[in-house]
Amino acid sequence: MTPGTLLIAIADHDLTVRVVGGGVYVLPVGPLTLQAGPLADGDPPAPAALTNALGLIEDHLDDLVIELPSIEATPGVAVTGPYADAIARVELGTVDVPSSYELRRADADEVFRTLAVEPVAERRHNPGLPTDHVESIIATCCVILAIMRRFDLSAATITTVHDDETAC
Repeated sequence: MTPGTLLIAIADHDLTVRVVGGGVYVLPVGPLTLQAGPLADGDPPAPAALTNALGLIEDHLDDLVIELPSIEATPGVAVTGPYADAIARVELGTVDVPSSYELRRADADEVFRTLAVEPVAERRHNPGLPTDHVESIIATCCVILAIMRRFDLSAATITTVHDDETAC
């Protein structure tokens, strides 16, 4: 990967941001944090809850930018982990996701708009959506979209690269 690229691993309650050729930063928020916080009430969540969830992620990303202003010039972002894989599966409508799938922002927005209005009972019927991500997929969409918006990305790579395989 190109130096300066951000590799963001999405975990239950945190985002680990690795700057290729640089440092590692952990943001204390993940999809399950959003589920237990701003997205805890409502099925589907209210628009204000979605706005608050996006804002919480953006606030943590803003803190990171304050600490490391150079990341705003990142040449790209790759997102990893089962949560990232889940959104790619929904976008593609299949369980077969290429190892480095480019998720366009417009497509991520469309997935978000579709899923955000579906109650869990309907959401579970989306092709490709793993059953263990039916409840967390909206929170995952919030994470991915907040990253794309904060760094003004037209796309992000969903990758199967694991943290221990990436030289930073």
